[in-house]
Amino acid sequence: MAKRSLALLAVGALSLTACSGGADAGGASSAAAPTDGVLRLGVLNDIGQPPDPDVYYSGNGLAITTNTYEGLVRYEAGNHDEAKVVPSLAESWEVNADFTEYTFVLRQGVKFHDGTDFDSSAVQASFQRRLDVDAGPAYMVEGVADVEELDAHTVKVRLEEPNSAFLDYLASPYGPRMISPTVLREQAGDDFAQTYLSTADAGTGPYELTEAVVGEGYELTYFEDYWGDLDPEFTTIELPVYTEISAMQLELENGDLHALLSAVPTASRQKYLDSEDLEAYPLASFQVGVMYMNPNRELLQDAADRRTLFEGIDWATLVEQVTGTSSVPAEGYYPKGALPADVDSHELVHDPAALEAWVSSLPTGTEIQLGYSAGSADAEQMSNIVAAQLQALGMKATVTSHQSSEVFGDFPENPQAAPDVMIAPGTWPDSNNAYMHGHVFWDPDGGLNHLQCSDETTTALLQEAVTTGSDEKYVEAGESAYEAGCAPTFAWTTDFVVTQNWLQGIEESHSIAAPATLDFATLSTAEPTE
Repeated sequence: MAKRSLALLAVGALSLTACSGGADAGGASSAAAPTDGVLRLGVLNDIGQPPDPDVYYSGNGLAITTNTYEGLVRYEAGNHDEAKVVPSLAESWEVNADFTEYTFVLRQGVKFHDGTDFDSSAVQASFQRRLDVDAGPAYMVEGVADVEELDAHTVKVRLEEPNSAFLDYLASPYGPRMISPTVLREQAGDDFAQTYLSTADAGTGPYELTEAVVGEGYELTYFEDYWGDLDPEFTTIELPVYTEISAMQLELENGDLHALLSAVPTASRQKYLDSEDLEAYPLASFQVGVMYMNPNRELLQDAADRRTLFEGIDWATLVEQVTGTSSVPAEGYYPKGALPADVDSHELVHDPAALEAWVSSLPTGTEIQLGYSAGSADAEQMSNIVAAQLQALGMKATVTSHQSSEVFGDFPENPQAAPDVMIAPGTWPDSNNAYMHGHVFWDPDGGLNHLQCSDETTTALLQEAVTTGSDEKYVEAGESAYEAGCAPTFAWTTDFVVTQNWLQGIEESHSIAAPATLDFATLSTAEPTE
């Protein structure tokens, strides 16, 4: 059967009308399972960055990088209780007592997609390439002092200083991925092969990137020489780009899309939970609701003002009102489960009187800009509600939408031109290691520190905590970060996936640490056998 091109799918997404399928009263149709081996998904807006594991640092394209590339270790799929590190391209490992040496025994019989054999030489080449590219995830290998090839399939990684989080670095969905040394050498160009890897891949994963057209769509094809014992039902994954979640929902409900992996509006979730023709999965995750505040603009230069603004909002009510089917008010400084609940315990403060007094002290009609990431209906709704509250107090509040390329690129480079506030009800750290949350949100070089707000005391406490692995020191860092008022957490949020009711293996193919993606090679149209 000839496949529809991604271009046609993208055009279809724009021209689809409500009469294109037989929807029931619940808004969904019974679509037959495909027999052509094609799984049709979608990407809301473009992925914002090339699908290059040393560059990509967002969410809506994570399905591409996690299915085409692999690291030495990973988090166990299907484990929704804890972030358990399990083998991937390393079969086993040992860690010395002070967290400075990690020795890995590598899997044999693995091939990169270009046919190069995977061996010890790929580890050093891949780590070095991440350093050379020097994008957001580079911090995960910056502390590597040396990679010693003990033999063709054994490497010892020595760190410059103790790092109790290093295995979590490697297991993170944004962690260092093994890239073919042949491709890195032959396609190096003058940008360490970034141009090449923007439209192709050089990984070992179960799928190859076979089409990448920015703004149009992406395609993955099963790699026949994959080392794993897999016989996937879906050999092609189509990921056309959509500009509206409503168009994706309509195609899902008409049977033209097979699943929504992310961005399902909260207002639609109960409908999907009640549907007879679609299956909805609230899945455990490390997602958090965060309010970013910008100290590089005059309004919020002072930490006390930032805290006053945050605490003036009734987050408990706002979370229940907007994201109640998928979020609860945060009960700690870190994501749920990052630290023991009896260690990281922080109740959200609501002090509207202090907010009113602060606004009254400002010049009449003081402007404040609240931004949110395009495509997030929940973020937009929250931003509008907060803006209305501030307008009622006398501020001139405006709400603006921003693409991923702005949030991850323009804002950190020029925070003076970014909004005063960014509201993100569903963002996430690189893993549920407490350091990896604190680093990416609070440190000056953190990859999710979009508005460039940091505090020297917090940074020092985080560094002490990761060196020792001390839970108590992490709590001190969390308290310090809250006092700084840069990116306080207001919610703990789940993943929410909706699929056609014939698609099986969702929970088993989902990782607690990797939102907006599944292990596609383990999905099927049949019920699993006992």
